[in-house]
Amino acid sequence: MRCKVCGLRLYDHLKTCPGCGTPYPPVHPITAVLWKIEEWLLVGFLGIMVSLVLIQIVLRNFFATGIMGGSEIVRHLVLWVAFLGAGVAAREGKHIRIDVAGRLLSPRFKCGTDVLTGIFSVVVCAILVYASLNFLLVDFESGMQIPFFNMPVWVLELIIPLGYLVITLRFALRTFRSLIWFIQGDRT
Repeated sequence: MRCKVCGLRLYDHLKTCPGCGTPYPPVHPITAVLWKIEEWLLVGFLGIMVSLVLIQIVLRNFFATGIMGGSEIVRHLVLWVAFLGAGVAAREGKHIRIDVAGRLLSPRFKCGTDVLTGIFSVVVCAILVYASLNFLLVDFESGMQIPFFNMPVWVLELIIPLGYLVITLRFALRTFRSLIWFIQGDRT
C-alpha cells in the first residue's frame, strides 16, 4: 500500500506515513493477504513469461525447435500481467489520469470531480466486464485449445473479466470514499 499524499510505500505495522505523517487505518489481515497474493501472482507470471520467451529463443536459435503453443501462452501471460498490474495500479490510485482539476480547484471541488470521474470510470469498467464476459463465452463455445498443454483458451482468458471486475470494484470503492469526503467537506 502506498501513501495517498506522498506516494511512499507503507507497511502493515505503520499507523502513519513516515514521509508526510498522514494517518492510515490498519489494513484488514485478509485484505493484506489478498494484496500479497495479487503481487506474487504478478511477479510469478512475469517471471514465467520472461523465462518462456528466453527458452523459446534458445530452442529456436540453437536447436531449430521450440515449445509448441509457447507463443500463445506468452500472449496470454501478457494479458495476466497487464490486468494484475492494472488492478494493483487501481488499488494504489496510480492509474492514468489527467490531474488538471487537482491543481486548479479547491479540495472540496476536487473531491466532487473525483466523484464524477469515478462514476464514469465505474460505468465504463462495468461495460467492459459485460463485454469481456461475452467474449469469454464465445471462446468457451468454440472449444479452442492450446496445443501441447491441452488447455482451453477460455481458461487463460478468464483474467479479462476478472481483471475488469477487480478494477471496477476498486474504482467503486474509491468513488464511494470520495463521495463521503465530499459530503463531509474534508478528507480526514
